[in-house]
Amino acid sequence: MLLIERYLGREILRPVFGVFVFLVVVVLVFYASQLLARAAVEGWPMEVVSAMAGLRLGLFMDVLVPISVLLGIVIGLGRLQAGHEIIALAAAGAGRRRIVRAIGLWVIILALIVAALSMVFRPWAYGTIYELERGMAAALDLERIEPGRFQVGDQQWLIYAEGRSAGGLDRVMVHQRLEEGSGMLRARRLEQADDGDGVVRLIFSGDVRTYRNEPDGGDDLIGLFDRFEVVFQSRPPPQREQLRRAMSTRELLASNEPIEVAELQWRLVSPLSMLVLGLTAVALSRINPRLGQSSRVLSATLVASLYYSFLGVLINWLEQGALAFWPGAYLAPMAVLLLVMIRYLLVQRGPGAPL
Repeated sequence: MLLIERYLGREILRPVFGVFVFLVVVVLVFYASQLLARAAVEGWPMEVVSAMAGLRLGLFMDVLVPISVLLGIVIGLGRLQAGHEIIALAAAGAGRRRIVRAIGLWVIILALIVAALSMVFRPWAYGTIYELERGMAAALDLERIEPGRFQVGDQQWLIYAEGRSAGGLDRVMVHQRLEEGSGMLRARRLEQADDGDGVVRLIFSGDVRTYRNEPDGGDDLIGLFDRFEVVFQSRPPPQREQLRRAMSTRELLASNEPIEVAELQWRLVSPLSMLVLGLTAVALSRINPRLGQSSRVLSATLVASLYYSFLGVLINWLEQGALAFWPGAYLAPMAVLLLVMIRYLLVQRGPGAPL
C-alpha cells in the first residue's frame, strides 16, 4: 500500500508542479515588464530591478501555491480517472480514503510552507522592497541624468541637461509640478549635495531664472539669481499601508487597527486557503467523467477566481472597518467548506444524485 501511495502522490504532484511553473512564469514576466519600464524611465540599475522582481514574485507564493495545488490535483485525478486507474486501485483495496491520505500529506506540508511564506517571508520582503524603493527615491541623483534627454525625477520633477562636466550638469532646465501650480527653472550649472538622512540640495548657478507657468501656456519670470538652492527630502517616510505590510506577525497580533487586522487575517487565512482548496480539488475530481478533463479544469479555475475575489473583498471591508474581526476574512474558507460539505452529502445520496 505504501507503494500505491507513492505512485498516487507522484502522479498528482506532477501536474501541480507544472501548473506552478506556468503561473510563476506568467507573474514573473508581468512584474519584470513593469519594473523594467520603470527602470528605463527612472534609471534604476538592473540588480535592483532583479531583486524587486524576485521579491514581488515571492509575495505571490501564498496565492500561487494554493491555486497550483487546486488545479494540479484536479488534473492529476482527472487523468487517473480517464485511465480507469482509480477503479483499478479501488479493486486492489486502495479506495478514496487512501487517495485522500496520499494527497493530504503533501497538502499539509505545502500549507506549512505557505504559512511560513505568509507570516515570515511576507513582512521581510515588503520591508526590503520599501527600503529599495526609498533608496532609489533620490531620483534627482545627477549621476543618473543622461544629457540630451528628458529625465523624470519623481512625481514632481522633470529635468533636461545639454551636457555634463565635473560631476554636475551644464545648461539645465527643471520643470516642477505641484498641487498649487507648476514652475520652471533654468541655469547654466547644476550640482547636487547630499546632507544625509535623505536630504538633498540642488545647487543652481550662473544666470538662474525661475518661471511660473501660467494657465494660458505662457511663462512668467519671477526671479533672477546668480545662485539658487533647492532643499528637499528625497526619501519620503513610508506610508501607513506600507508599514502594516512590513510589520511582523507578532506586532499585528497586538494591534486593533482595522488596516492592521486585515493584514493579520490575510496571513492567517493563507495556510487555511491551502487546506481548503486542496479539499475542494478532491471534491471537484468527482465531476461526471463524460464531461471531460476541460470541465474539471474550468470548474477549478472558476472556484479559485471566485475564492480569491471574495477573499479580497473581505480584506477590503476589514480595512475599512465595515466587517467585524470575527468571522472576518475567515468567511471565505468557511463558505468553500460549506459548499464542499453540501456536495459530499449530495454524492452520498447515491448514483442518481446531482453532482
